[in-house]
Amino acid sequence: MANLAVIFHLVQRLIAPKSRWAWLDGLRRRWHYVHYIGNLAMVGAMIAHAALLGPYASPLHWLLVALLVWMAGVGITLRFTNASPKVKRGLSRLHSRWYMFVAVLVVLIAAHIWSLPNFPYPLE
Repeated sequence: MANLAVIFHLVQRLIAPKSRWAWLDGLRRRWHYVHYIGNLAMVGAMIAHAALLGPYASPLHWLLVALLVWMAGVGITLRFTNASPKVKRGLSRLHSRWYMFVAVLVVLIAAHIWSLPNFPYPLE
C-alpha cells in the first residue's frame, strides 16, 4: 500500500508517458505520509526477516537489504532534513524514480527464487 502511487505512476509512464493524470498527482499528495511510515515499517520488518533467515540468504538478499536501507535513508534525507536543493536533486535521481521501484522488485524476486533450493522448510 505504501507504494501504490509509485505503481500507478509506473503504469502511467508505460501507457501515456507525455500526459499528466490529475488524480494520480492528488493520490501522491494524500498518500505521501503512508508512503513514509509504510516503507520505514517495511524496512524494520525486512531487517527482522533478514536476521531470522540470514543463514539461508543469497548474495542478492544482501544486495536487496543494502538497496532498501539506502532507499529509506535517502527518503528520510529528502523529506526530513535541511540538505541543500542541489544535494536533494542528486539524491532524488537515485530514489524518486520508477526505475528504482522496478530495480527493487526485480532484485526481490530474483533473490527469493535463487534461495529456494536452500530454504529449510518444505514448500507445499
